[in-house]
Amino acid sequence: MSCEIIKANIPSLLTEELPADKHNRMLRHIKECDSCRREMVDLEKTWTLMDQWEIEDPSSAIKAKTMAFAQEELERIHAPWWLTLARSFIFQTVLGALGFSMIIYLALPYNKIINLCETIILNEAFLALFPRGMIYFILGLFYGLVPISISSICFRKPFKKIQMIMGLGASAVFAAFLVPFFILQCPGFEIGLIFIMALGIVSGSLSGGTGTIWVLNRARAEMP
Repeated sequence: MSCEIIKANIPSLLTEELPADKHNRMLRHIKECDSCRREMVDLEKTWTLMDQWEIEDPSSAIKAKTMAFAQEELERIHAPWWLTLARSFIFQTVLGALGFSMIIYLALPYNKIINLCETIILNEAFLALFPRGMIYFILGLFYGLVPISISSICFRKPFKKIQMIMGLGASAVFAAFLVPFFILQCPGFEIGLIFIMALGIVSGSLSGGTGTIWVLNRARAEMP
C-alpha cells in the first residue's frame, strides 16, 4: 500500500471502520513509515483537541433574536398571500403615501395651486428671473416627495440591506398611482406644464422613498 492510500485511510483506521486485513496491513506500514506515523499522530492530537473544545452557549439576547426571526419566517411561509402582502413594507409604504398624498391634495388641490402660481408669477416681478418650468417642477417634487417620505418613516422596518431596493420599489409604485390621478385632476392646463409637474412628482417620489430610508439607515448605523 502506498503512503497516499495510507494517509487517505488514517481517519477510517482511527475510527476502526476498516476490514481486519486492511486494518492490520495499515498498522504494519505505519510502524515502518515515519511520514505516515507522524500523519496519524497529528490527526489523533487534532481530534483530542477538538474533543476538549467547549462550545459556549449563545447569549440570551442572541437566542431571543434568533427565535423571533425563525417565528417571523414561519408565519410568513404559512400566512395567506393577502396577509403577507398586507404586512409587506412596500404595500404599507405605498398605502400610507397615498393616504398622506390625499390629505395634502385636499388641503392644496393641484388645480388651485397651479392657478395660484400663475397669478403669483404674473404679479411678482422677481419670479420672472426663474424659468417657469422650474417652479412647477419644484411643486411636483413637493407633491411626490413629502407623502412617500412621511410614509417611509412611519412604516420603516428593522435595518436590512435590501430595504433600499424595497424603498425604491415602493416609490415607483406610489408614482405610478399618483401621476395618473394628478393628470386627471388638471384638465385644461398646458400639456408642457402638466408634463413638468408630473416629472417632478416622479423625481420626488423616487428620491423621497430611497433617500429617507438611506438617511434612517445611516442614522441607525451610527448609533452607539
